[in-house]
Amino acid sequence: MRNAKKLFRTAVIALLLTALCLGMAPMVQAASVSDFTDVAKNAWYYDAVSYVVSKGLFNGMTDTTFSPSGGMTRGMFITVLGRYAKVSPDSWLQGTVSATSTALRSGPGVSNGTLATIGKGAVVTLQGATGDWYKVKSGSVTGYVPKNTVTPRYHSFDDVSYGAYYAGYAIWAFENKIVNGMGSDSVFSPNTYVTREQLCSLLNRYATAAKLSLTNSKPAVTFTDESSISSWAKTDVSAMQRAGVVEGNNKGAFLPRNSATRAEAAAMFQRFDAAANGTVVQPTASPKPSTSPAPSPSPSPSASPVPSTAPLPEDSRATIIAGTVSVPATVIRVGLFVSTQNFNTCVQTVKLENLQGTGFEFGYMDENRKFNSSRESTSSAVINVTTDGTTFTVTDGAGAMVYTGNGNLAVHPTGGRTITRLNGEYRYFGDFELRQAYYRTGYITVINYVDIEDYAKGVIPYEFSVAWPAETLKAAAVASRTHILSTVDSAAYRQYGMDVVATDNSQLYRGRGITYSDSYYEPTDAAVDATRGLYLTFNNTLCVTAYSACDGGRLKSAAEVFGVHYPYLVAKDDPYEQAAIKDINAISNYDSLVKASHRVGLSQWGAYAMGKYYGKDYQTILGFYFPGTHLQYGDY
Repeated sequence: MRNAKKLFRTAVIALLLTALCLGMAPMVQAASVSDFTDVAKNAWYYDAVSYVVSKGLFNGMTDTTFSPSGGMTRGMFITVLGRYAKVSPDSWLQGTVSATSTALRSGPGVSNGTLATIGKGAVVTLQGATGDWYKVKSGSVTGYVPKNTVTPRYHSFDDVSYGAYYAGYAIWAFENKIVNGMGSDSVFSPNTYVTREQLCSLLNRYATAAKLSLTNSKPAVTFTDESSISSWAKTDVSAMQRAGVVEGNNKGAFLPRNSATRAEAAAMFQRFDAAANGTVVQPTASPKPSTSPAPSPSPSPSASPVPSTAPLPEDSRATIIAGTVSVPATVIRVGLFVSTQNFNTCVQTVKLENLQGTGFEFGYMDENRKFNSSRESTSSAVINVTTDGTTFTVTDGAGAMVYTGNGNLAVHPTGGRTITRLNGEYRYFGDFELRQAYYRTGYITVINYVDIEDYAKGVIPYEFSVAWPAETLKAAAVASRTHILSTVDSAAYRQYGMDVVATDNSQLYRGRGITYSDSYYEPTDAAVDATRGLYLTFNNTLCVTAYSACDGGRLKSAAEVFGVHYPYLVAKDDPYEQAAIKDINAISNYDSLVKASHRVGLSQWGAYAMGKYYGKDYQTILGFYFPGTHLQYGDY
C-alpha cells in the first residue's frame, strides 16, 4: 500500500535537543517579521519570512527569533502545510464512544470524580493520553476516560501524542496520502528533519490530493546532481521546479538530500502559493468514502421502518429548473489499470476482445475526445498489444502490425454499440487509448473513452446496489454523474491523459462487470436512463455531490471535514438512516460503516431507507442531502 523509505541522518547534540523541545510544544506566535531579530531586511529570505508570518503559517522559535538557518522537522512542516490548507486539526482528533456509556472523570483514574456520563456513539475530541486513559473534550467539558471506551476515528501514529501541536495535522496528512510513515505506518517521526527533495514530494502530494493545477512558470532543467535525487522524488522535484517553487544553486545543483532550512521552506511556500494562484483547496476525497460497494440488503417484504427518535424533516425537493448548466465534457477518460502510489497505469500486454462486433479500427483520439481512424483495421475479434517503449505491436489472427507515432494508439471496436472485454476480465463500452506508460518502459496505460451515461451505468451497481429502490438509484445516478463532472477538470490525472481512475480514488467503475448478464444491470441502467442528462446544481453551477455509506444519524458539513464551505453540504440530523440499521447489521456492521465514512453529503444507506421505507422520490432524496440545490440538464 504505502511505500516509505527509512531515513537515516547524523545530527549534533544541539540539534537533537532542539528537536526534543519542538516535539513537546508549539512554536511561539509572532505578529510580524519585525518581531524577529535574526531576520535582516536585506536577507534573501526576508520577503518569504514576512509572507509566511503574515499568513499565520509559520511561528517563531522564540518571541524574537525565527531561526532561518535552522532545520525544518516533519512536525513543523506538516503543521505549516495544514495551516496553509486551512485544516481544522481538532476534526482529525475525534473519537467515538464505543462502550454503552463512559464516565468523564476529572483525572486519569477511577478515584477521580465524575464530571459527566457520555453515551455510546458520542463524539469526543482527543487531547492527550496518560497511561490507559485519554484526555478528551466532550462539549465544553474536558476530562479523562478509559482508552478501551473510545475508538479513535482516524489513523493514529504510535509516536504522536494527541496533545502535540502537530497531531491533528499529521493525521490529516496521512489520511490524505500526503505523508507516509517512516518505515512503518505507525511511526511518524515528528522530530526528523526533512530534506529538500522530501519537501518537494510533500508539496506535490498535497497538490495532487487537493487537485490543484499549478502554473508551470519555468522551463524544465537538469540539475548537475540529478543522479543524486531519489527515484521516488524525481517527478516531485521536477514538478516543483517547473512550477518555480524550487531552483538550483549558482552551480546548477539541487542538493536534494540536504536538510531544508526554515528560510528555504518559507520561500517554497511563498512560491507554491503563487504557482497555485492563491487558491487554497482542501483534498475532497478524504477521509475516503466507503471503499467497497454497499451490499445488497435482503429485508423481509413486510419489513417496516425502524422508529426514529427524531421528527422527520419537512420535504425539500431538488426541482428541475429552466436553463442548462455548462458541463466540461460528455466523454470521460477513465484510467483502468492504476497503481496506488502515482496513479500510473501499469500493464505489459493488453488483450481486447470485441464481444459483439466484427473487429477493431486503429487511429488516434482528437482534441474533442473522438476517435479518428488511420484507415487501418482488423476483422479479428481478439487482439493483443505490446510495446517496446517506442512502438506498439498489435497481434491478431493474421499476424503482427507495428504502429509508431506520438506514443499513443487509439482502438475503436467496430460493429455498432459493442462491449469489449479487457484482459479477460471487465467489459466496457466505448473506445480505448493505449499510451506508453508514464514511468515504466515496456508498459501500457489503458484509458477507456466512455460516454458519461455509460460511465454512470458502470459505477452505480458497484458504489450502490442493483437491489436498491428505483428512486434511490435515480438519486445515485444524478449524484454520480454530477460528482465526476464537477472534478473532471482537475490536474490530478491530467499528466496521464485521463480525467479519473477506475478505483474509489474517483468512483468505483467496473463497466459491465466480468460475468453478470445484461438483465442484472436492468435496475441501475433504468435509473441512469430515467435521469439522463440531469445534473445537480447550485446557482447554475455543478455541485460537489459527496457521498459515503453512512452518517451515524448526523451529517457533517464540508467545512468541518474538508475545510471547504459549500452551502449545500451542511451539518444536520439524519433520521432516515436509522430505519436501515437493521438491514445493515444483517449483512454488515453499522458502527464500522459509520466509522469508515466521512459523513458529508448523501448517505447511501440513508438514501436507501428514504426510498425503501418512506417512499421518497429521487428529487426529495437529493433535496434532503443537498438542500437548496436544483436539477438542470447539461449543456456541453
